[in-house]
Parts: sequence; structure tokens; C-alpha cells
Amino acid sequence: MTKGSQPRRLAAAIAIAVFTIGAIGDIAASVALKDGDKINGLVRTTSPAFQFRNTTRTGAPTQRARGEEHTFTAQRGDSIEISIEPEDGSALRPALILLDPSGRQVAYSENPGVFRYQVVRPGNYRLIVVGRNNTAGRYSLEIDGLSGAPATVSQADQVMQNVLKLRVIGCGVPNVARIRIGNEERCTRDIEAGVYTYEEASRSIKLVDARRDLLASRLQLNILDRCPSPATGVAQITLTDPQDGRDYTYCATPTRFVQPGTYRYNPTTDVLTAAAPGTPTPTTPTTPTTPTTPTTPVTPDARRQLLQNEYGLTVLDACPAARNTVAVVNFPEGTQIYQYCATPNRLVRAGEYTYNAKTGNLDVATKPVNCTVSVGGICIVK
Repeated sequence: MTKGSQPRRLAAAIAIAVFTIGAIGDIAASVALKDGDKINGLVRTTSPAFQFRNTTRTGAPTQRARGEEHTFTAQRGDSIEISIEPEDGSALRPALILLDPSGRQVAYSENPGVFRYQVVRPGNYRLIVVGRNNTAGRYSLEIDGLSGAPATVSQADQVMQNVLKLRVIGCGVPNVARIRIGNEERCTRDIEAGVYTYEEASRSIKLVDARRDLLASRLQLNILDRCPSPATGVAQITLTDPQDGRDYTYCATPTRFVQPGTYRYNPTTDVLTAAAPGTPTPTTPTTPTTPTTPTTPVTPDARRQLLQNEYGLTVLDACPAARNTVAVVNFPEGTQIYQYCATPNRLVRAGEYTYNAKTGNLDVATKPVNCTVSVGGICIVK
């Protein structure tokens, strides 16, 4: 070996070693776990370091520990179970860190046994096994509850995600925007409530005004786009929407049957009545106005609203005796547990869950919660 060739071969060996380490890391990160997989892993003192938070402790600082990364694909509604155990003779004290498809940490566990998680956001998840307190060693890991390969994405879901870029929620809640895409319907709260249709040619949505169409068809009127100001020489018609109880006002070109003036239309009885002289009319046409009937103030139920807004659940007024067909959600607060029952949907299947205030997720309940006091659909357990 010449003197000049030795440094070159040494440099080449170092380059190969660096490339090999990087390749091993890439391969490890790209191997996806499948439902029912049982694997063995090894956390070394030279394993990559990961940042995480112990979300089981309030205000816990960011930590770093060495570990291994695994990935898996989960579908919305999957109830996954992950168990991890150090192998015999291993000094490893493992902890599990779960990151959702956006890279946000959604769970942390350092307890032995089975770790459970209810999937809300579908996609590719990262499962990281780290050694606490600088420990290292071999471990065995098992995962169950994955539904397998993703189902074929429907045209409606593709339009909502890729074209309209709107977040889909359950349709069983009030004040949502309902979008008709072909023969399917999707709901969202990202736009103003109402009924819309998707037009493939323009790749856009158009608001469908059912009240306007109702007046035009039943009264054979040409409904104007907006009421003139002042609204003279037109037929000004107000109706109460039976779904939300609010008043909506439209203006139309007069006919021999409906002359200029102010009217109220009852869509239930199909009766058009001329308003009495001096009757006040809404100042903003086609804009909902609050009913004048006095109502008793109702204190918003934050837990109920959370289930409706974030998970699209239709919360029942009372929990049924048989709960195997409903979604039961427990909210631990202090020494009490507030329990709600709801109709399952595509996001949350039938079963029992516990709301995790730290992560905002619905975790699968590890054991049933017995109800001792039930008031208005809320089960309070002391």
C-alpha cells in the first residue's frame, strides 16, 4: 500500500460508514407496522435522539431521549392497542410517543402493559420507542386494531379535501354547511351554514336557497336577488324557517295574484297573508333575525358543544339503558365524571371513551364507569 493511497481509502471507508448509518436510519423509519405485527427492537446508546413531552404531567418540560421510530397507517375510527415489554435481561425502561400525521405529539405512555388510542385523523402515524433515564436494551412490541389498507376514497371526500379544502364533520349537528357532491353529501363548519351544491365544471360550490326556491315554485313569483331600498312597488314576503325558527325576507316582482305590499308566508300551511298596515318589517332582507319571542337564557354546555363541534356527534338528552349501540364519553373533572351518550358517526364509533383534556383526544376507556346520578343526559359519578 502506498502512502498516498492510505488516506484516500480511509476517507472512502468513513464515507461508506456514514452513508450506511444514514441508510439504516431511513430504512427503519420507512418500515410500516401492520395490524397484528409482533416485532423486536433495540434502543442503543447511539440511537437517534428524539424530543418529546411527558403529557401525563402538567407543565412538564421538553425532554430528549434516544430511541427507535416506527410508522403505521391508521384510519379514522381505529381503536389501536400497543403493548411493549423489555426483553429478559434488558435494562431498557421504555416509553411510547405517538405523533399524528401533522407531526403533533398526541400521546405519551410510560406505563407497562397495553397502550390504547382512538384515531380521529387518518394518515401515517409515527410511533417512537425511547429509553427513559438514558437506558438502553432490547424490547418486544405488538400492535393491534389497525383496519388495514385505506378504503377507496370517494369522489365527495376527494372534492372536499383536494378541491374545496374543507374539513369534514358529522352531519348530525345543527348549523352546518351541507354540500351536495353528486349523489353524496358532506358537512363542514368551515363556511357559513346552509345547503350548497358542487359544480364540477367550475370546481366550486353554489349556495342553494331552499326558502327562495319554495316561494318561487309555490307562489309562482320571480324572486329578486335583493330587496330595493325603499322596498316600494314590490311584494315583500317574510317567512319563518321551521328548522332554525328565524325570519327571512324576500322581494318579488308583483303579479295579478300577489300585488305590491308586505306579506307573511307560512310554509307549513302554504298560506300567504297580507301584513297589517304599520307592521314592522326586517331592515336587512334575506338576513336571519332573532325571533322576538322572549326566551329563557340557557347556559351553554361546553362539554356537549365540544362533542358536537369537534367530533360531529349528536348528543342524546339521556343515556339509554343499553349502551352497546351508542358512543359513551366520560369527562373526568376533579372528583366527578360527567358522562354523555351520543349517536355514533364516521369519526367516533360505538363504545366507551374518556376525554383527554391534555391532548384533546377521545381515548378508549380502560374500564366501564358506573353511573350513580343522572341529570338531563349527564351522568355524574362521585
